[in-house]
Amino acid sequence: MQQVVFIIAVCVCLTSACQITISGGKFNSDDCKGYGRLESKVDILTAKYDRSLHLLKKINEQVKDCIQKSVIRNVALRKRTQQSSWYGNTRSKGNYICCAADYANDGNATTFSVTNHDNMPYWWVDLGHVYDIKRIEIINRSDQAGERLHDVDITVGPTLKEMSLCAHYKGPGKTREHLVFHCNQQMSGRYVKVTIKAKEYLQLSEVMVFAPEISE
Repeated sequence: MQQVVFIIAVCVCLTSACQITISGGKFNSDDCKGYGRLESKVDILTAKYDRSLHLLKKINEQVKDCIQKSVIRNVALRKRTQQSSWYGNTRSKGNYICCAADYANDGNATTFSVTNHDNMPYWWVDLGHVYDIKRIEIINRSDQAGERLHDVDITVGPTLKEMSLCAHYKGPGKTREHLVFHCNQQMSGRYVKVTIKAKEYLQLSEVMVFAPEISE
């Protein structure tokens, strides 16, 4: 009977040549190059994964920023205000809660600011940052004398010395009237000012300035 002998050896492939002898045959070191190519492919895939992960993180940050900027809110709420004068220098007159400047942006339409009977009375708000203004809304005094709101200029600017006309309201207004103004052109600003271009009382229940949120 013919005897068959198998000779088996373990191949360890490093930088040196690899050789296995099986029944007189030879396993060429070139066959080990397949492992090297596989390792190279793994390195390439790993690098691609790292780049993809970095790109995904960047896209995620951009999406968050986009969502934040798309949120429109009243950026004038409870911000610093001032008016040309303060009727009665009081915060409560009879049954009315008036007449301080901050009543015009306190989020409560039952309170209102009132100036004296001034020549070109005004009220302004400091938004704290420069915003891209989308619209400005004014709620007229809710109890009486709504017709006092007339010939109004609404201006916007980076400073109180650099104001540009956003919109003009001829009026006269009506009691409890809710007015919505869109600027004649895209405008950005930190200050929004409401001025009556006549001698009158300026009385405002609410002034709301809507703009996209920004990162502080």
